Amino acid sequence: MPIRFIVFALLLLFQLFVPARAAVAADSYQVGFRTLGQWSADANLRLDVNIWYPSVRPPRTLNYAPWTVSAARNGKAVEGRFPLLLLSHASPGTRFSYHDTAARMASYGFVVAAPTHARDCMDDMSLLFTWRQLESRVRELSGVIDLLLNDAELAASIDKNRIGLLGFGTGGAAALLLGGALPDCLSWPDYCARAGQQDIYCNRWARDRMDGICHSLPLTKSLADPRIKAVAAVAPGFGMLFSSASFRYFHPPLLLIAAENDAMNRSELHVGSIARLMNGKAPYVSLPRADTGALMAPCPESLAAELPELCRSVSAEERNVIHQQMDDALSDFFLHFLGND
Repeated sequence: MPIRFIVFALLLLFQLFVPARAAVAADSYQVGFRTLGQWSADANLRLDVNIWYPSVRPPRTLNYAPWTVSAARNGKAVEGRFPLLLLSHASPGTRFSYHDTAARMASYGFVVAAPTHARDCMDDMSLLFTWRQLESRVRELSGVIDLLLNDAELAASIDKNRIGLLGFGTGGAAALLLGGALPDCLSWPDYCARAGQQDIYCNRWARDRMDGICHSLPLTKSLADPRIKAVAAVAPGFGMLFSSASFRYFHPPLLLIAAENDAMNRSELHVGSIARLMNGKAPYVSLPRADTGALMAPCPESLAAELPELCRSVSAEERNVIHQQMDDALSDFFLHFLGND
């Protein structure tokens, strides 16, 4: 093939590609924000949910002490139906911890719903390393779908056939379960020998609780929610609960993102292990300097003073780089598989 033809083809591709990316930026939406809460006595389920969505109103600074977010409170929604994206926080987080990523996804045309997971959040980690921790998250995330689709105002903005799930840490493990992964604990007996006794899963208290999880497995019924059409797991935990057989019935497309400096869910033992089990079927993105705190939005000053290890693990410049790479990967993945209008 003549070299001038190759050059021409590359130039043509470049000209087609650049306007497309510019159009995405130009067509981004303003972001609305509201909160929703519900207590179901029948299901014994409490849901407190933050919701970001495309809005016609400009944003302003909203105070939800100690957090501030930039959005239009209860702003009128853009007409049309958009994909729904559930956001499940890591155990040290809350429904506000990833507000910048949630707002960015809303600006691309998603309704983003982030619940606080009771008893598995910054204020209460009493379920840590138990089967109830995972089972409750699964139930709460499916419950959020029901809650939003039964809300007359929000349901009008949601395409119920385009639902995705973004999970961080334990939220990533719950996302795998909701996608159809079947935990079996086959890797747990050897985990601490490989990880070392300093690993957070391997102290005596954590090992006893992990043994309790394994007594609950294998499952007799999948926890999959077939309404979920795409899953992204960022620095997921509980990698030792999965084996090569665990993903036999995993149905949605999957994106795996590694936080290479994550001390709790070390990438080589969790997300890396899951990637190997998927045999290259899941795209894999690595964030070299990221840890649990770096994936979150910048902490309010009062929270940073109280939890410096979580809030100040990276500089502001490093956090910006990490979030740019992470948010680009997430938007590309979910736009590809869920699309928008």
